[in-house]
Amino acid sequence: MKAPQFNQRFPIGHCFIYQPNRVLRGGQTVRTIERAQDLNNMTVVEISTEPYLVRIEHLTPA
Repeated sequence: MKAPQFNQRFPIGHCFIYQPNRVLRGGQTVRTIERAQDLNNMTVVEISTEPYLVRIEHLTPA
């Protein structure tokens, strides 16, 4: 999914579960702070906790 699609589907402040490794179950609940942006080979979004800037593939809608 690219940044425009992500931004249209999920508004700023939407809650997600941050899972840096999908094999390991669970994760912490986070909120988006900024709109997603496309970089060279990935789409990232700023979240409310560390690591603050993550790939959207690591987020699961809560």
